[in-house]
Amino acid sequence: MPDPKVSVIISTYNRPQYLHESIESILNQTMSDWELIILNDGGVDVRSVVEKFADPRINYVHDTVNRGAAVRRNQGIELAKGEYVCYLDDDDTFYPNHFEALSKALDDNPEAGLAYSDLYAASSVSDNKTGRRHILDKQMMVSRDFNREFMFHYNHVLHVSLMHRRSAALRVGGFANDVKVLIEWSLTRRLAFVYDFVHVEVPTGEYHLAIFKSDRISVRERRNKASYQHNLRKIRCNLPDEPWPKVERIDLLYLVDRWGPKLNQHLREIIDNFDHPMRLKLIGNGAGLSLEQAWDSLKELKELKNIEIIRIPQKIPPIIAFRKAARQSTAKFLFLVTPALQAVKAPRRLFASVDLFKEKPDLQSLRWGVEGEEPDKTQFECLIYRDYFLTHTKPGGRRVVNVQGVTVAPPKGFKFDIMYGEYQRLAKNKEWDKAETILDSILAERKGFPHIQYLINDLENVCLQNKSYERLEKESLALIERGYKPDNYMRLARLYRRQGRWADVLDVGAKAMESLGLKFEDFEADCFPFKLGMELHSFTLFMDMGEASLELKDFGGAARYFHLASKLKSDSHKPFLGFAKAYFESGHLDRAEGALAKMPQPAGRNDPEAHRILAAICRKRKNLPLAFECLKKAIELAPNDENNIEPFYFTGAGLGRWTDLVEPLKNFVLHNENHAGAQARLASVQFSLHNDFLARQAAEKALELEPTNPVAKSILERIKKAAKNELEKAFAQGGSEELPELNPELLPGLLDSSPIVW
Repeated sequence: MPDPKVSVIISTYNRPQYLHESIESILNQTMSDWELIILNDGGVDVRSVVEKFADPRINYVHDTVNRGAAVRRNQGIELAKGEYVCYLDDDDTFYPNHFEALSKALDDNPEAGLAYSDLYAASSVSDNKTGRRHILDKQMMVSRDFNREFMFHYNHVLHVSLMHRRSAALRVGGFANDVKVLIEWSLTRRLAFVYDFVHVEVPTGEYHLAIFKSDRISVRERRNKASYQHNLRKIRCNLPDEPWPKVERIDLLYLVDRWGPKLNQHLREIIDNFDHPMRLKLIGNGAGLSLEQAWDSLKELKELKNIEIIRIPQKIPPIIAFRKAARQSTAKFLFLVTPALQAVKAPRRLFASVDLFKEKPDLQSLRWGVEGEEPDKTQFECLIYRDYFLTHTKPGGRRVVNVQGVTVAPPKGFKFDIMYGEYQRLAKNKEWDKAETILDSILAERKGFPHIQYLINDLENVCLQNKSYERLEKESLALIERGYKPDNYMRLARLYRRQGRWADVLDVGAKAMESLGLKFEDFEADCFPFKLGMELHSFTLFMDMGEASLELKDFGGAARYFHLASKLKSDSHKPFLGFAKAYFESGHLDRAEGALAKMPQPAGRNDPEAHRILAAICRKRKNLPLAFECLKKAIELAPNDENNIEPFYFTGAGLGRWTDLVEPLKNFVLHNENHAGAQARLASVQFSLHNDFLARQAAEKALELEPTNPVAKSILERIKKAAKNELEKAFAQGGSEELPELNPELLPGLLDSSPIVW
């Protein structure tokens, strides 16, 4: 039987309830040329789960000892017969296109060692009674074009998303067995020394996140910050065997004046802040301690695989000590360092410096413009070609090394992160036009950048603020066409709700539910309802669908969607507001009032919409004074909420409470001067208070914003008519035969005795 093309490895430990789903996702692949190796890492024996599939392509290996996922994946690589290898956790799933999409990418790019796709993070809750997992949200949390420099800083290739050549993993030593979290980074980081990666921009699977307590090792390990940070240092300091065709070799030569805690803390800062791979050669220049004692003084750092100690018993001049270490180096560059190095202040300097050396072939060495590393404080803290250093510091010569002081530009590999930081600043300052411009610049980039499927959340933000609705709809639909469905269907529902496209909200909402795999009956499971500090996207979806049903007069449908929302956040008052509106619209005032009374507090009484609904109930019951008090409370809670304006005005006008209307309306237009409707209502109130000049100002502003505004036009007409009547009255009393040459619009008007209500 010929060897399969793809070997997929599952390491499982005490999660038999989800393993069946993971295996099934492999059997559903469009490509059949594969083998599955399931390695039981000392947990409950899952042979019965595996044997139910009765597929000869599945190989089950049981072990009673828990050795960790890294060990098991390395074991799987050794057992694998396929040319390509990929991984699946026992609680995650592949989409049917996973093998086909990634193997084709490797076939088409023979120089690449690894291909990776996009994954959805699927948030779920589990029913303890049935063991079933209910997925409530799917979001694209990681998606970035391959960027080697960024890969050395942070992993952007998740193990469920990748497929690598088996030979490539063997070339760099596989996974690091001593790493407990970010295990995939221990492999992908070292692969980046030797190979390019290919990003396949299509979703091919999902990894699962428990909304509540997670049993993932990665989650547990992050709770101990010191242990987690040391775990990261192990990954950063584990370098593959040379040669490194994709990475410039740098050796950091550190001149140690004293072993101990101060040195150790400085070394931690260097390792944590300098992402560029380096070997660290610690030069004990007359610093005391034997070699064994020096290693012991490093504490946990002695476990790191890129540290070497060069002991010099008697102190010698620093330049000679550096030369001694440099002769033992085979690196292209030397990073000459003393305790004066300010690692935290310029963490990207090595990447940027290597860029500069490539741009300027005549450049031999450089020093950074960093506070605390000035030449008068230290002659070192520089990056220099090894051969140049050894040639120009020979004993007996002048020993002159020219070090060029520079302020290095940001490294090319972090261009996105710098641009995105500027976008975030503009968005925070609500400079939305500028924010959209820089986001467009980001989206125009391709190499090494995240693309639209990752940045769509930011684009949604600026499009909603700038009312670029057509663009947002177009981008969302294009992503859906490419397979990015659940999050973009929910995004469209939010957009259509904003536009009042109620039938469309229900249409895309149903598609969002289908893409999440949600059915109405699912919410009868014992895991519902629950309380959660945040609002899930599915919660927002159900609230939007409830509002759409209300607008379409489907009160039963509205109640059903609000009921689903209440299952996802039982401590939210918003579904109760929905119930109240549904009851109100269907004529059940007592039930509407009862729904308001059941709202969780204090959020309920602090929501202006609750007071607006209560005011509407009072108006139906002909209790205008109480309705007006409710609306005054709504204004107090949200003075800039435009939804307050119309009911507040109508109710106050019906009571003749013109004086009480003035200040809230003036305050609103002060902060929302481009709101034509509020300007018109303020004009009406001022006219009713005999303030014709102020009424004319507000009415003219309203017409400037909305030339057809009927309220503002009527106010101006009444002001003119009143002025004319006053003029005619004055003429009649004075007996003059001719009207004076006056502009009647400048004269004060007469008030009609009836209230102005439209």
